[in-house]
Amino acid sequence: MPRRCLQAEVGRAATQCAMRSRKRRQAPTPESLPIDVDRHPRKKPKHIHPSQPPPPFWDHLSEIPLVRGALCELNRRNAVAHPETPAVNCPNTRRASRSFQSASSYLQTSTPARLRRIKRFARGRRPGFFRNMSQSSLGRRKRGSQSPTKRSSNTTSTKSTGPYDRAFQQHLIDHGIYPYRYEYPDGGTPPPPDNLEEIRAVLALPRPSLSPSRFTNDDSKKFEKEDAHATKEWQIVTNVVPIIEGDIADRKCVSGQIPFNNLDHLTDGSLVSGNPDRYYGARPEQLDRKVRANLDGLVIPSTQHDHPIMPNNLLAVKGPDGSAAVAIRQANYDGALGARGMQSILSHGSSEPQYDGNSRVITSTYHSGTLKMFTSHVKQPTQPGGRPEYVMTHLDSWALTGNIGSCRQGLTAYRNGLDWAKHQRNEAIKLANSQLRTSSVSTQVAGPPTTDRNLVENNKTTSENTKQFSPSEALSTSQGYESSADELAIDAPVTKRKPTRGRHVARPAA
Repeated sequence: MPRRCLQAEVGRAATQCAMRSRKRRQAPTPESLPIDVDRHPRKKPKHIHPSQPPPPFWDHLSEIPLVRGALCELNRRNAVAHPETPAVNCPNTRRASRSFQSASSYLQTSTPARLRRIKRFARGRRPGFFRNMSQSSLGRRKRGSQSPTKRSSNTTSTKSTGPYDRAFQQHLIDHGIYPYRYEYPDGGTPPPPDNLEEIRAVLALPRPSLSPSRFTNDDSKKFEKEDAHATKEWQIVTNVVPIIEGDIADRKCVSGQIPFNNLDHLTDGSLVSGNPDRYYGARPEQLDRKVRANLDGLVIPSTQHDHPIMPNNLLAVKGPDGSAAVAIRQANYDGALGARGMQSILSHGSSEPQYDGNSRVITSTYHSGTLKMFTSHVKQPTQPGGRPEYVMTHLDSWALTGNIGSCRQGLTAYRNGLDWAKHQRNEAIKLANSQLRTSSVSTQVAGPPTTDRNLVENNKTTSENTKQFSPSEALSTSQGYESSADELAIDAPVTKRKPTRGRHVARPAA
Protein backbone atom coordinates (compact mmCIF):
# COMPACT_ATOMS: atom_id res chain seq x y z
CA MET A 1 0.00 0.00 0.00
CA PRO A 2 1.38 3.45 -0.82
CA ARG A 3 2.59 5.52 2.07
CA ARG A 4 0.00 8.23 1.44
CA CYS A 5 -2.91 5.76 1.50
CA LEU A 6 -1.62 4.19 4.71
CA GLN A 7 -1.49 7.57 6.41
CA ALA A 8 -5.06 8.29 5.31
CA GLU A 9 -6.36 4.99 6.74
CA VAL A 10 -4.60 5.57 10.03
CA GLY A 11 -6.03 9.08 10.21
CA ARG A 12 -9.58 7.85 9.61
CA ALA A 13 -9.19 5.14 12.28
CA ALA A 14 -7.87 7.66 14.78
CA THR A 15 -10.72 10.05 14.00
CA GLN A 16 -13.34 7.32 14.53
CA CYS A 17 -11.74 6.23 17.80
CA ALA A 18 -11.72 9.81 19.05
CA MET A 19 -15.37 10.26 18.11
CA ARG A 20 -16.31 7.07 19.98
CA SER A 21 -14.40 8.21 23.04
CA ARG A 22 -16.09 11.61 22.89
CA LYS A 23 -19.53 9.96 22.69
CA ARG A 24 -18.77 7.76 25.66
CA ARG A 25 -17.69 10.77 27.72
CA GLN A 26 -20.82 12.69 26.74
CA ALA A 27 -23.23 9.77 27.20
CA PRO A 28 -25.65 10.29 30.11
CA THR A 29 -25.21 8.16 33.18
CA PRO A 30 -28.05 5.84 34.29
CA GLU A 31 -28.74 8.20 37.18
CA SER A 32 -29.25 11.13 34.80
CA LEU A 33 -31.59 9.30 32.47
CA PRO A 34 -35.32 10.04 32.93
CA ILE A 35 -37.17 7.09 34.42
CA ASP A 36 -40.43 5.99 32.91
CA VAL A 37 -42.40 5.21 36.05
CA ASP A 38 -44.95 3.20 34.14
CA ARG A 39 -42.34 1.04 32.37
CA HIS A 40 -39.90 0.81 35.23
CA PRO A 41 -41.83 0.95 38.49
CA ARG A 42 -39.90 1.02 41.69
CA LYS A 43 -40.04 -2.35 43.36
CA LYS A 44 -41.89 -2.37 46.63
CA PRO A 45 -40.28 -4.02 49.60
CA LYS A 46 -41.43 -7.59 50.01
CA HIS A 47 -42.04 -7.22 53.70
CA ILE A 48 -42.81 -4.23 55.85
CA HIS A 49 -42.15 -4.70 59.52
CA PRO A 50 -45.17 -3.54 61.53
CA SER A 51 -45.00 -0.50 63.74
CA GLN A 52 -44.29 -0.94 67.38
CA PRO A 53 -47.23 -1.16 69.78
CA PRO A 54 -47.55 1.60 72.36
CA PRO A 55 -45.02 1.49 75.23
CA PRO A 56 -47.70 0.70 77.86
CA PHE A 57 -48.25 -2.63 76.11
CA TRP A 58 -44.89 -3.88 77.38
CA ASP A 59 -45.64 -2.79 80.94
CA HIS A 60 -48.81 -4.87 81.36
CA LEU A 61 -47.61 -8.34 80.39
CA SER A 62 -46.22 -11.01 82.63
CA GLU A 63 -43.68 -12.63 80.28
CA ILE A 64 -41.30 -11.43 77.55
CA PRO A 65 -40.76 -13.56 74.43
CA LEU A 66 -37.40 -12.96 72.80
CA VAL A 67 -38.56 -11.48 69.51
CA ARG A 68 -37.60 -8.60 67.23
CA GLY A 69 -40.16 -6.12 68.52
CA ALA A 70 -39.00 -6.50 72.12
CA LEU A 71 -35.41 -5.80 71.12
CA CYS A 72 -36.52 -2.68 69.25
CA GLU A 73 -38.37 -1.46 72.34
CA LEU A 74 -35.30 -2.23 74.45
CA ASN A 75 -33.13 -0.18 72.11
CA ARG A 76 -35.58 2.70 72.31
CA ARG A 77 -35.56 2.67 76.10
CA ASN A 78 -31.78 2.40 76.24
CA ALA A 79 -31.51 5.38 73.90
CA VAL A 80 -33.75 7.42 76.21
CA ALA A 81 -31.85 6.36 79.32
CA HIS A 82 -28.38 6.80 77.71
CA PRO A 83 -28.67 9.41 74.96
CA GLU A 84 -24.89 9.54 74.53
CA THR A 85 -24.86 5.93 73.30
CA PRO A 86 -25.98 5.50 69.65
CA ALA A 87 -28.85 3.05 69.42
CA VAL A 88 -29.08 0.33 66.82
CA ASN A 89 -31.72 1.23 64.27
CA CYS A 90 -34.86 -0.87 63.99
CA PRO A 91 -36.10 0.09 60.52
CA ASN A 92 -39.61 -0.30 59.22
CA THR A 93 -38.41 -2.15 56.11
CA ARG A 94 -35.78 -4.75 55.48
CA ARG A 95 -34.36 -2.62 52.66
CA ALA A 96 -33.72 0.33 54.93
CA SER A 97 -30.14 1.21 55.65
CA ARG A 98 -28.77 -0.12 58.92
CA SER A 99 -25.96 0.97 61.14
CA PHE A 100 -24.11 -1.95 62.72
CA GLN A 101 -20.97 -2.35 64.73
CA SER A 102 -18.78 -5.33 64.01
CA ALA A 103 -18.95 -8.16 66.51
CA SER A 104 -15.22 -8.10 67.22
CA SER A 105 -15.15 -4.39 68.01
CA TYR A 106 -18.31 -4.69 70.10
CA LEU A 107 -16.79 -7.51 72.17
CA GLN A 108 -13.51 -5.66 72.59
CA THR A 109 -15.27 -2.60 74.01
CA SER A 110 -17.68 -4.59 76.20
CA THR A 111 -17.35 -4.65 79.96
CA PRO A 112 -16.86 -7.97 81.80
CA ALA A 113 -20.45 -7.84 83.03
CA ARG A 114 -21.76 -7.42 79.49
CA LEU A 115 -19.57 -10.31 78.28
CA ARG A 116 -21.06 -12.54 80.96
CA ARG A 117 -24.57 -11.62 79.83
CA ILE A 118 -23.64 -12.39 76.22
CA LYS A 119 -22.34 -15.81 77.26
CA ARG A 120 -25.56 -16.56 79.14
CA PHE A 121 -27.57 -15.46 76.11
CA ALA A 122 -25.51 -17.72 73.81
CA ARG A 123 -26.23 -20.69 76.09
CA GLY A 124 -29.98 -20.16 75.59
CA ARG A 125 -30.73 -18.24 78.78
CA ARG A 126 -32.57 -14.96 78.81
CA PRO A 127 -30.18 -12.11 79.66
CA GLY A 128 -30.81 -10.02 82.70
CA PHE A 129 -31.14 -6.74 80.83
CA PHE A 130 -33.98 -8.28 78.80
CA ARG A 131 -35.80 -9.48 81.90
CA ASN A 132 -35.66 -5.96 83.31
CA MET A 133 -37.76 -4.63 80.49
CA SER A 134 -40.71 -6.31 82.28
CA GLN A 135 -42.89 -7.23 79.33
CA SER A 136 -43.22 -8.85 75.96
CA SER A 137 -43.21 -7.96 72.30
CA LEU A 138 -44.83 -8.76 69.06
CA GLY A 139 -44.36 -11.95 67.15
CA ARG A 140 -44.81 -12.28 63.39
CA ARG A 141 -47.88 -10.40 62.24
CA LYS A 142 -50.21 -11.11 59.43
CA ARG A 143 -50.85 -8.18 57.14
CA GLY A 144 -53.93 -6.45 58.44
CA SER A 145 -53.56 -7.59 62.05
CA GLN A 146 -53.15 -3.95 62.99
CA SER A 147 -55.82 -1.35 62.84
CA PRO A 148 -56.37 2.11 64.26
CA THR A 149 -57.95 2.06 67.66
CA LYS A 150 -60.91 4.35 68.17
CA ARG A 151 -62.38 5.93 71.22
CA SER A 152 -64.18 9.17 72.01
CA SER A 153 -65.26 11.81 69.54
CA ASN A 154 -61.71 13.13 69.13
CA THR A 155 -60.31 9.97 67.58
CA THR A 156 -56.60 9.31 67.74
CA SER A 157 -54.92 6.49 65.85
CA THR A 158 -52.35 4.17 67.33
CA LYS A 159 -51.03 0.79 66.35
CA SER A 160 -52.30 -2.18 68.33
CA THR A 161 -51.33 -5.77 68.80
CA GLY A 162 -53.36 -8.66 67.41
CA PRO A 163 -53.76 -12.43 67.75
CA TYR A 164 -50.71 -13.12 65.57
CA ASP A 165 -48.51 -11.86 68.39
CA ARG A 166 -47.13 -14.40 70.80
CA ALA A 167 -48.01 -12.18 73.75
CA PHE A 168 -51.64 -11.70 72.70
CA GLN A 169 -53.04 -14.64 74.68
CA GLN A 170 -51.09 -13.75 77.80
CA HIS A 171 -52.46 -10.23 77.55
CA LEU A 172 -56.01 -11.63 77.47
CA ILE A 173 -55.34 -13.86 80.47
CA ASP A 174 -53.91 -10.93 82.43
CA HIS A 175 -57.25 -9.16 81.89
CA GLY A 176 -59.49 -12.10 82.88
CA ILE A 177 -60.28 -13.46 79.38
CA TYR A 178 -59.55 -17.14 79.70
CA PRO A 179 -58.95 -19.49 76.75
CA TYR A 180 -60.10 -23.07 76.37
CA ARG A 181 -58.72 -25.37 79.12
CA TYR A 182 -57.21 -22.55 81.14
CA GLU A 183 -56.07 -23.41 84.67
CA TYR A 184 -55.65 -21.01 87.56
CA PRO A 185 -52.26 -20.91 89.31
CA ASP A 186 -53.72 -23.09 92.08
CA GLY A 187 -54.77 -25.77 89.57
CA GLY A 188 -58.47 -24.91 89.47
CA THR A 189 -60.39 -24.16 86.30
CA PRO A 190 -63.03 -21.55 85.46
CA PRO A 191 -66.58 -22.94 85.72
CA PRO A 192 -68.43 -23.76 82.47
CA PRO A 193 -71.77 -22.06 81.76
CA ASP A 194 -74.82 -23.42 83.57
CA ASN A 195 -76.57 -24.17 80.26
CA LEU A 196 -73.66 -26.06 78.69
CA GLU A 197 -75.50 -29.37 78.37
CA GLU A 198 -78.54 -27.59 76.98
CA ILE A 199 -76.44 -26.07 74.21
CA ARG A 200 -74.86 -29.41 73.36
CA ALA A 201 -78.27 -31.05 73.23
CA VAL A 202 -79.55 -28.40 70.83
CA LEU A 203 -76.52 -28.74 68.56
CA ALA A 204 -77.09 -32.49 68.25
CA LEU A 205 -80.75 -32.25 67.17
CA PRO A 206 -81.35 -33.58 63.63
CA ARG A 207 -82.21 -31.43 60.62
CA PRO A 208 -84.21 -32.77 57.65
CA SER A 209 -82.06 -30.84 55.18
CA LEU A 210 -79.07 -32.93 56.26
CA SER A 211 -80.82 -36.31 56.29
CA PRO A 212 -79.23 -39.11 54.21
CA SER A 213 -81.91 -38.71 51.55
CA ARG A 214 -81.15 -35.01 51.04
CA PHE A 215 -77.45 -34.70 51.88
CA THR A 216 -75.93 -37.51 49.82
CA ASN A 217 -72.43 -38.78 49.13
CA ASP A 218 -72.24 -36.47 46.12
CA ASP A 219 -72.89 -33.48 48.37
CA SER A 220 -70.18 -34.62 50.74
CA LYS A 221 -67.70 -35.07 47.88
CA LYS A 222 -68.57 -31.62 46.56
CA PHE A 223 -67.82 -30.15 49.96
CA GLU A 224 -64.49 -31.99 50.13
CA LYS A 225 -63.61 -30.72 46.65
CA GLU A 226 -64.34 -27.13 47.57
CA ASP A 227 -62.30 -27.46 50.74
CA ALA A 228 -59.34 -28.99 48.88
CA HIS A 229 -59.32 -26.23 46.26
CA ALA A 230 -59.57 -23.40 48.80
CA THR A 231 -55.97 -22.48 49.58
CA LYS A 232 -56.64 -18.98 50.91
CA GLU A 233 -58.88 -17.69 53.65
CA TRP A 234 -61.02 -15.64 51.27
CA GLN A 235 -61.62 -18.76 49.17
CA ILE A 236 -62.81 -20.66 52.24
CA VAL A 237 -65.11 -17.81 53.26
CA THR A 238 -66.48 -17.53 49.71
CA ASN A 239 -66.83 -21.18 48.69
CA VAL A 240 -66.75 -23.39 51.79
CA VAL A 241 -68.53 -21.43 54.52
CA PRO A 242 -71.78 -21.04 52.51
CA ILE A 243 -72.04 -24.84 52.34
CA ILE A 244 -71.52 -25.11 56.10
CA GLU A 245 -74.10 -22.51 57.05
CA GLY A 246 -76.75 -23.57 54.51
CA ASP A 247 -79.45 -21.33 53.08
CA ILE A 248 -79.85 -18.05 54.96
CA ALA A 249 -82.98 -16.14 54.09
CA ASP A 250 -82.07 -12.83 55.73
CA ARG A 251 -78.57 -11.91 54.56
CA LYS A 252 -78.77 -8.61 56.39
CA CYS A 253 -78.13 -10.55 59.59
CA VAL A 254 -74.78 -11.82 58.27
CA SER A 255 -71.51 -9.95 57.87
CA GLY A 256 -67.81 -10.49 58.37
CA GLN A 257 -64.25 -9.34 57.78
CA ILE A 258 -65.19 -5.91 59.11
CA PRO A 259 -63.21 -4.61 62.11
CA PHE A 260 -65.22 -4.11 65.29
CA ASN A 261 -63.79 -0.61 65.61
CA ASN A 262 -66.91 0.85 67.23
CA LEU A 263 -66.81 -1.39 70.32
CA ASP A 264 -65.29 -0.22 73.58
CA HIS A 265 -61.90 -1.62 74.43
CA LEU A 266 -62.08 -4.93 76.24
CA THR A 267 -58.73 -4.52 78.03
CA ASP A 268 -56.41 -1.50 78.18
CA GLY A 269 -56.78 -0.28 74.60
CA SER A 270 -53.62 -1.91 73.22
CA LEU A 271 -55.42 -4.71 71.34
CA VAL A 272 -56.48 -4.62 67.73
CA SER A 273 -60.22 -4.48 67.05
CA GLY A 274 -62.02 -7.81 66.74
CA ASN A 275 -62.47 -8.95 63.15
CA PRO A 276 -64.23 -12.32 62.67
CA ASP A 277 -64.39 -13.82 59.21
CA ARG A 278 -68.11 -14.34 59.66
CA TYR A 279 -70.53 -13.13 62.29
CA TYR A 280 -74.28 -13.34 62.74
CA GLY A 281 -76.32 -10.69 64.51
CA ALA A 282 -79.59 -8.82 64.52
CA ARG A 283 -80.81 -6.04 62.30
CA PRO A 284 -80.24 -2.62 63.89
CA GLU A 285 -83.93 -1.70 63.62
CA GLN A 286 -84.88 -4.64 65.85
CA LEU A 287 -83.43 -2.87 68.89
CA ASP A 288 -84.98 0.37 70.06
CA ARG A 289 -82.97 3.43 69.07
CA LYS A 290 -82.68 4.63 72.66
CA VAL A 291 -81.23 1.31 73.72
CA ARG A 292 -78.83 1.42 70.79
CA ALA A 293 -77.74 4.89 71.81
CA ASN A 294 -77.21 3.84 75.43
CA LEU A 295 -75.24 0.70 74.52
CA ASP A 296 -73.56 1.98 71.37
CA GLY A 297 -70.02 0.85 72.24
CA LEU A 298 -71.16 -2.54 73.53
CA VAL A 299 -73.55 -3.94 70.91
CA ILE A 300 -72.86 -2.02 67.66
CA PRO A 301 -69.61 -3.44 66.30
CA SER A 302 -69.01 -1.22 63.27
CA THR A 303 -69.20 2.48 62.56
CA GLN A 304 -71.23 1.47 59.51
CA HIS A 305 -74.52 1.27 61.35
CA ASP A 306 -76.29 -0.74 58.66
CA HIS A 307 -74.29 -3.84 59.58
CA PRO A 308 -75.72 -6.42 62.02
CA ILE A 309 -75.55 -5.61 65.71
CA MET A 310 -75.29 -7.83 68.79
CA PRO A 311 -72.97 -10.44 67.23
CA ASN A 312 -73.30 -13.64 69.25
CA ASN A 313 -72.27 -16.28 66.69
CA LEU A 314 -68.81 -15.74 65.25
CA LEU A 315 -66.50 -17.73 62.99
CA ALA A 316 -62.71 -17.57 62.56
CA VAL A 317 -61.31 -19.19 59.40
CA LYS A 318 -57.75 -20.18 58.56
CA GLY A 319 -56.34 -21.50 55.30
CA PRO A 320 -54.24 -24.67 55.03
CA ASP A 321 -51.08 -22.68 55.74
CA GLY A 322 -52.68 -20.74 58.59
CA SER A 323 -52.39 -21.39 62.29
CA ALA A 324 -55.15 -23.14 64.20
CA ALA A 325 -53.82 -21.61 67.43
CA VAL A 326 -54.31 -18.11 65.99
CA ALA A 327 -57.88 -19.00 65.01
CA ILE A 328 -58.66 -20.11 68.57
CA ARG A 329 -57.17 -16.91 69.98
CA GLN A 330 -59.35 -14.91 67.60
CA ALA A 331 -62.41 -16.90 68.63
CA ASN A 332 -61.64 -16.34 72.31
CA TYR A 333 -61.30 -12.60 71.83
CA ASP A 334 -64.35 -12.23 69.56
CA GLY A 335 -66.43 -14.45 71.84
CA ALA A 336 -65.63 -12.25 74.83
CA LEU A 337 -66.76 -9.18 72.88
CA GLY A 338 -70.02 -10.92 71.99
CA ALA A 339 -70.61 -12.14 75.55
CA ARG A 340 -70.08 -8.65 76.92
CA GLY A 341 -72.63 -7.26 74.46
CA MET A 342 -75.29 -9.85 75.29
CA GLN A 343 -74.75 -9.33 79.02
CA SER A 344 -75.10 -5.56 78.63
CA ILE A 345 -78.41 -5.99 76.80
CA LEU A 346 -79.80 -8.22 79.55
CA SER A 347 -78.62 -5.72 82.19
CA HIS A 348 -80.10 -2.69 80.46
CA GLY A 349 -82.38 -0.79 82.82
CA SER A 350 -80.79 -2.25 85.96
CA SER A 351 -78.57 -0.40 88.37
CA GLU A 352 -76.20 -3.37 88.58
CA PRO A 353 -74.96 -5.83 85.93
CA GLN A 354 -76.94 -9.06 85.85
CA TYR A 355 -75.10 -12.39 85.94
CA ASP A 356 -76.99 -15.67 85.62
CA GLY A 357 -74.14 -18.02 84.68
CA ASN A 358 -75.59 -18.87 81.24
CA SER A 359 -73.92 -18.51 77.88
CA ARG A 360 -75.56 -16.87 74.87
CA VAL A 361 -72.61 -16.81 72.50
CA ILE A 362 -71.14 -19.42 70.16
CA THR A 363 -67.77 -19.10 68.46
CA SER A 364 -66.38 -21.48 65.84
CA THR A 365 -63.10 -22.08 64.06
CA TYR A 366 -62.52 -23.81 60.73
CA HIS A 367 -59.08 -25.00 59.69
CA SER A 368 -58.04 -27.80 57.29
CA GLY A 369 -61.48 -29.40 57.22
CA THR A 370 -61.95 -29.37 61.01
CA LEU A 371 -64.81 -27.46 62.62
CA LYS A 372 -64.51 -26.61 66.32
CA MET A 373 -67.29 -24.93 68.26
CA PHE A 374 -66.96 -23.09 71.56
CA THR A 375 -69.15 -21.02 73.81
CA SER A 376 -68.22 -17.92 75.82
CA HIS A 377 -69.93 -16.55 78.89
CA VAL A 378 -69.42 -13.78 81.44
CA LYS A 379 -68.37 -14.74 84.94
CA GLN A 380 -69.23 -12.51 87.87
CA PRO A 381 -66.24 -10.65 89.35
CA THR A 382 -64.62 -12.45 92.24
CA GLN A 383 -64.30 -9.21 94.21
CA PRO A 384 -66.72 -6.30 94.58
CA GLY A 385 -65.95 -3.67 91.99
CA GLY A 386 -63.65 -6.01 90.10
CA ARG A 387 -63.58 -6.76 86.41
CA PRO A 388 -65.87 -9.47 85.02
CA GLU A 389 -64.18 -12.54 83.62
CA TYR A 390 -64.84 -14.23 80.28
CA VAL A 391 -64.60 -17.99 79.95
CA MET A 392 -64.28 -20.00 76.74
CA THR A 393 -65.66 -23.56 76.83
CA HIS A 394 -65.33 -26.25 74.16
CA LEU A 395 -68.57 -27.67 72.80
CA ASP A 396 -67.41 -30.24 70.24
CA SER A 397 -65.28 -30.81 67.13
CA TRP A 398 -65.95 -32.48 63.78
CA ALA A 399 -63.75 -33.51 60.86
CA LEU A 400 -66.01 -32.38 58.01
CA THR A 401 -63.74 -33.94 55.39
CA GLY A 402 -63.33 -37.22 57.26
CA ASN A 403 -66.49 -39.13 56.33
CA ILE A 404 -70.06 -38.31 55.43
CA GLY A 405 -71.36 -39.10 58.90
CA SER A 406 -68.97 -36.68 60.59
CA CYS A 407 -69.72 -34.10 57.90
CA ARG A 408 -73.47 -34.32 58.55
CA GLN A 409 -72.95 -34.00 62.30
CA GLY A 410 -70.73 -30.94 61.96
CA LEU A 411 -73.03 -29.15 59.52
CA THR A 412 -76.00 -29.98 61.73
CA ALA A 413 -74.30 -28.55 64.81
CA TYR A 414 -73.27 -25.37 63.03
CA ARG A 415 -76.73 -24.67 61.60
CA ASN A 416 -78.43 -25.50 64.88
CA GLY A 417 -76.01 -23.11 66.56
CA LEU A 418 -77.10 -20.35 64.20
CA ASP A 419 -80.73 -20.80 65.19
CA TRP A 420 -79.95 -21.10 68.89
CA ALA A 421 -77.92 -17.88 68.79
CA LYS A 422 -80.71 -16.10 66.91
CA HIS A 423 -83.21 -17.13 69.57
CA GLN A 424 -80.92 -15.76 72.29
CA ARG A 425 -80.63 -12.43 70.46
CA ASN A 426 -84.38 -12.12 69.92
CA GLU A 427 -85.14 -12.82 73.57
CA ALA A 428 -82.53 -10.31 74.73
CA ILE A 429 -83.89 -7.67 72.36
CA LYS A 430 -87.43 -8.33 73.52
CA LEU A 431 -86.35 -7.93 77.14
CA ALA A 432 -84.44 -4.67 76.52
CA ASN A 433 -87.27 -3.12 74.51
CA SER A 434 -89.85 -4.07 77.12
CA GLN A 435 -87.68 -2.61 79.89
CA LEU A 436 -87.50 0.66 77.98
CA ARG A 437 -91.28 0.79 77.52
CA THR A 438 -91.83 -0.01 81.19
CA SER A 439 -89.50 2.75 82.34
CA SER A 440 -91.14 5.24 79.94
CA VAL A 441 -94.61 4.48 81.29
CA SER A 442 -93.45 4.70 84.90
CA THR A 443 -92.09 8.21 84.34
CA GLN A 444 -95.41 9.40 82.89
CA VAL A 445 -97.83 8.12 85.53
CA ALA A 446 -98.35 9.95 88.80
CA GLY A 447 -96.70 8.69 91.92
CA PRO A 448 -93.21 8.29 93.31
CA PRO A 449 -90.43 7.90 90.74
CA THR A 450 -89.13 4.44 89.98
CA THR A 451 -86.13 3.65 92.13
CA ASP A 452 -83.16 1.49 91.30
CA ARG A 453 -84.64 -1.22 93.53
CA ASN A 454 -87.83 -1.20 91.46
CA LEU A 455 -85.82 -1.51 88.27
CA VAL A 456 -83.84 -4.44 89.61
CA GLU A 457 -86.97 -6.27 90.78
CA ASN A 458 -88.72 -5.55 87.50
CA ASN A 459 -85.74 -6.86 85.56
CA LYS A 460 -85.70 -10.04 87.61
CA THR A 461 -89.41 -10.60 87.01
CA THR A 462 -89.04 -10.08 83.27
CA SER A 463 -85.99 -12.33 83.16
CA GLU A 464 -87.90 -15.13 84.85
CA ASN A 465 -90.62 -14.83 82.24
CA THR A 466 -88.09 -15.02 79.40
CA LYS A 467 -88.00 -18.49 77.90
CA GLN A 468 -84.73 -20.23 77.17
CA PHE A 469 -84.22 -21.92 73.83
CA SER A 470 -85.56 -25.42 74.34
CA PRO A 471 -85.30 -28.41 71.98
CA SER A 472 -89.10 -28.70 71.85
CA GLU A 473 -89.44 -25.47 69.89
CA ALA A 474 -85.89 -25.86 68.57
CA LEU A 475 -85.52 -24.36 65.16
CA SER A 476 -89.20 -23.99 64.39
CA THR A 477 -89.02 -20.36 65.50
CA SER A 478 -86.19 -19.66 63.09
CA GLN A 479 -87.22 -17.50 60.16
CA GLY A 480 -83.90 -16.00 59.19
CA TYR A 481 -82.01 -19.08 58.13
CA GLU A 482 -83.20 -22.19 56.34
CA SER A 483 -86.76 -22.65 55.16
CA SER A 484 -89.54 -23.98 57.35
CA ALA A 485 -89.07 -27.38 55.76
CA ASP A 486 -85.83 -27.67 57.71
CA GLU A 487 -87.47 -27.55 61.13
CA LEU A 488 -86.48 -30.24 63.56
CA ALA A 489 -88.19 -33.53 62.95
CA ILE A 490 -88.04 -34.68 66.57
CA ASP A 491 -89.59 -32.87 69.52
CA ALA A 492 -87.48 -34.04 72.41
CA PRO A 493 -89.22 -34.09 75.79
CA VAL A 494 -88.28 -31.23 78.06
CA THR A 495 -87.79 -31.33 81.77
CA LYS A 496 -87.50 -28.18 83.79
CA ARG A 497 -85.20 -27.76 86.71
CA LYS A 498 -85.19 -25.18 89.44
CA PRO A 499 -84.44 -21.60 88.43
CA THR A 500 -80.74 -20.84 88.28
CA ARG A 501 -79.80 -17.41 89.53
CA GLY A 502 -83.14 -15.84 88.77
CA ARG A 503 -83.78 -17.41 85.37
CA HIS A 504 -85.72 -20.51 84.32
CA VAL A 505 -83.69 -22.91 82.21
CA ALA A 506 -85.22 -25.67 80.13
CA ARG A 507 -83.07 -28.74 79.64
CA PRO A 508 -83.63 -31.80 77.50
CA ALA A 509 -84.44 -35.04 79.23
CA ALA A 510 -81.61 -37.50 79.62
